[in-house]
Amino acid sequence: MVNLALLNDNNICIGVQQALGMIDDGKHVEIDTNDFDYYVYRKYENGQWSEEKYVPEAPQVELTRMEKLEQSQADQDELIMQIMLGGM
Repeated sequence: MVNLALLNDNNICIGVQQALGMIDDGKHVEIDTNDFDYYVYRKYENGQWSEEKYVPEAPQVELTRMEKLEQSQADQDELIMQIMLGGM
């Protein structure tokens, strides 16, 4: 078994795996250990791994969903407060 890092188009590791042998497709690099936390998001250049991690930014869509959830919660809180104050 060999440990492999899967690289994206920018040579940044996006996953690690074990395989029976080397996958020679230009997207895999043999690594010493199957340590996901160490390799993922590091860039592989000139036979070396970067110290810096290149963590992708969360898509704007996710932020928009979170903003909608927060607004919905604020609207609900406001309605509850109006009901409580109006019922006194």
